[in-house]
Amino acid sequence: MDISIFIPVYKESNQLASMLNELNSQNVTKEIFVTVDEPTDDFSERIKHLEKENIKFIVNKERIGKANALNNTMKLSSGKVLLFLDSDVEIKKDPDYLRKIIMEMQHADVLDIKKKVSKGKSFLSKMAYYEYFTFNISAWLASRYMHKCPAVNGAAFAIKRETFEKVGGFHKVVAEDIDIATRAFIEDSSFAYTAEVEVKNVVYSEWRKWFRQRRRWAIGQALWLEHWYKDLAKRFVKKPQVFLPSLFFLYPSIAIFFLSALVPSLWMYNSLLIFSLFLSVKFNILMPVFLVSLATADLLKILIISLSSFGLTAAVFYGFSRKLGFREMKLHELFVYYFFYSNIWMAIIIFGHIQVFAFRKKVAPDWRT
Repeated sequence: MDISIFIPVYKESNQLASMLNELNSQNVTKEIFVTVDEPTDDFSERIKHLEKENIKFIVNKERIGKANALNNTMKLSSGKVLLFLDSDVEIKKDPDYLRKIIMEMQHADVLDIKKKVSKGKSFLSKMAYYEYFTFNISAWLASRYMHKCPAVNGAAFAIKRETFEKVGGFHKVVAEDIDIATRAFIEDSSFAYTAEVEVKNVVYSEWRKWFRQRRRWAIGQALWLEHWYKDLAKRFVKKPQVFLPSLFFLYPSIAIFFLSALVPSLWMYNSLLIFSLFLSVKFNILMPVFLVSLATADLLKILIISLSSFGLTAAVFYGFSRKLGFREMKLHELFVYYFFYSNIWMAIIIFGHIQVFAFRKKVAPDWRT
């Protein structure tokens, strides 16, 4: 087999039928495995019409967990390239979709695939468009300048069979996709990102579901960092010029806090002192302005830094949007993402890290081993 494809499903999937049709039409030697945990009665009936010669369903009446399901199914496969796809992604119609992935894998051990979000009417789908855009920028930077990366987005990625076996497959951890990528990274496996093929992710439009998912992601990320921080720190020291930009793209609001702490307030006080003192002497009525400006110097500094960093971020994002094919960017949406959405996500991440590092939390919501 040229390629083995693995799609884990929990309960049901509305996107699965169209995905299987597109994958099965590809002109390469392939095998497709769909592992279903706790299928609903309706989905169990639909499975009967989806199974074909190259498509095998493995149904577990109980939830055995994503890592277990994928590891067990991989043993049944024979492809040189292993492609993992979430059941809630949409595949772009392209007769050479799988062939392009196979060609990319000739030069990489791990391949991250371009991921986009269709902009819907909901606020969360619009914000997720920019969030997933930052995932792609970080992956592109790692691929371009390091040819290695300690993380992948598990919605769609490929790995060579020999690399998968070398690192011991998926581990029973919350962030199993990032974990396997980190172990491949530690083993010095090569990494590439492709914008030639893409998937579209379906994201939550309800805040409650979004919040539960993000709590799980935050705790999973914290548990991953707790386990790997020593190994990652050693490589961070060697390539800070790649890691730092990726960090700022993933969490753009960090730049505001970083620059606010880095830029001294003294120059702002001195500038305001001279300017407002001049106005106060020239126009006595402006003496209150002098007093207020001194009291708000730090706030003014943060405001200037915030607007400046946003302007720079917007310019860089615009350049990458043309390079990576994200042409639906709008300045007012990016503004909301930068100052509102990313800060909410950052707060959830911080809370998740506190739970793990301070209160030793080991389990995330909706996660099973």
